[in-house]
Amino acid sequence: MTLEAEARPGTDPTGRDRSSAAARLLPWGTSIALLVVWELLSRAKVFPSEIPPVTEIARALIKLVPTHEFGASLLATIEQFVVGLLVGGVAGIVLGVLLGAVPLLYQLTHYLLDFLRFIPAVVYLPVLILLLGSTPGVGYVLGAAGAIWPMLFQTYYGVTGVSAILRDTGRVFGLRPHQRLLHITLPAVSPFVATGLRIAASHVLVVVTAVQIISSVAGLGSDIAAYASNAVYPQMYALLVVVGALGVLMNFGLERLERRQLHWHTSYREAGR
Repeated sequence: MTLEAEARPGTDPTGRDRSSAAARLLPWGTSIALLVVWELLSRAKVFPSEIPPVTEIARALIKLVPTHEFGASLLATIEQFVVGLLVGGVAGIVLGVLLGAVPLLYQLTHYLLDFLRFIPAVVYLPVLILLLGSTPGVGYVLGAAGAIWPMLFQTYYGVTGVSAILRDTGRVFGLRPHQRLLHITLPAVSPFVATGLRIAASHVLVVVTAVQIISSVAGLGSDIAAYASNAVYPQMYALLVVVGALGVLMNFGLERLERRQLHWHTSYREAGR
């Protein structure tokens, strides 16, 4: 007679549920431990005065959040981020589809594109300041410049990677070029575009914040620069925490949207197993 081990509630016989829960909690524990070490070293004066304790940063953040100035800066940063991402993202997708669908066009322009893609967006800041002044328009333009390259090349790689079998199938069924684009190319490219969007979003947030720090364009970046220049370090770090939190929330939201909208794709079905 064979006796079978009885699984405990919440776990399977191999204990994989418990190990996966521990794996999810481990990064939180590591982060909290690092913050505690930071607090202790700062209190012990090991760190310079420019690095205040975590508790002082937390108190500064609690005081800043309810203020009107913080709300206005946060909205300005989000507005520049969203506009830059939309404009650069749409332009990158359109250009990527064109370059992928017309090989000759890519052959004629890829040297120029490879050259331009490695130029940091903030390099254009002095010219834009002269043309537009320290206005949100500078953030819009440079945010779009930060978004366009990841979207363009991810879309291009997706278009050129479409299976020849799929393209031939569309021709066999008599689909016209625009129908093949809508029903074959774009669905096949969508995972590449989703990845490009997450990469572009991080680029745009970095560029917009840097532009605000350097040029005093309204936003969280200009407030960070003002606090730093006046040696008000707890408030400066508090705003850095806000920018980081924006990036984390943005990436989390895009990942959830990506999995929800592309659940039908093979790669996402396999990842969900």
